Amino acid sequence: MNEGMTPEQEGARLKELLGTRNKTQFAKDAKVPGGASMLSQHLSGHRPISLSAATAYAIGLGVRVEDFSPRLAKAIADAAQTTTVQTLSPSPSPGVPVVHVPLLANAGSMGPGTDIQHDDILVGQIALSEQWVARRLQPTKLNALRFIHAYGDSMSPTFEDGDILLVDTGIKDPKIIDGVYVMAANDRVYIKRVRQRMDGVVEISSDNATVKTVDVLNGDHRIDILGRVVWCWNGRKL
Repeated sequence: MNEGMTPEQEGARLKELLGTRNKTQFAKDAKVPGGASMLSQHLSGHRPISLSAATAYAIGLGVRVEDFSPRLAKAIADAAQTTTVQTLSPSPSPGVPVVHVPLLANAGSMGPGTDIQHDDILVGQIALSEQWVARRLQPTKLNALRFIHAYGDSMSPTFEDGDILLVDTGIKDPKIIDGVYVMAANDRVYIKRVRQRMDGVVEISSDNATVKTVDVLNGDHRIDILGRVVWCWNGRKL
């Protein structure tokens, strides 16, 4: 298969493998990041398949990633030949105290927003070194940490579509510290940069220079701050 397959070709191959399965049920059973909505976008070719989604598809379909995406299979193979993932990921050494951080199905969108799942759905846990967390992140409390996936490109290059983000849910007030926050508005979840301007206005924006979305927190609309992104699973502290 061609490693240069387009998103449309990858979507068509995924659709062939999916066959007559119910898309909504499959997305739920396979724990597809972003759920049925994201699956539909991948099938249509409107969004490239991320590595995390490809893993869920492969497990759910009982196939190999290369069966529908040679591009991602190559990325996996390349990663296996280096220590990049190990050096960027704060994984604990054997025998050290660890913190088991929940990985939630709730996803933050860096674009038009992802529908809120009103109950936190645990899809796994990631173990982190307790010492690393205390030294590098200094969270409000250890049990306030959560992992979620991010989707979209409006926060590129800070992080990319499909990246896993570590969120401190104990930080609710963006006026305390500027940064990247997960927030909910109009039953959708967003990930945006929040900063307080010199005039006191709190501004919400994207990091992607091609996306000119800028809003302000002025009380006209209800926005719930769900937490601050403190680490991206590409080795970046935010």
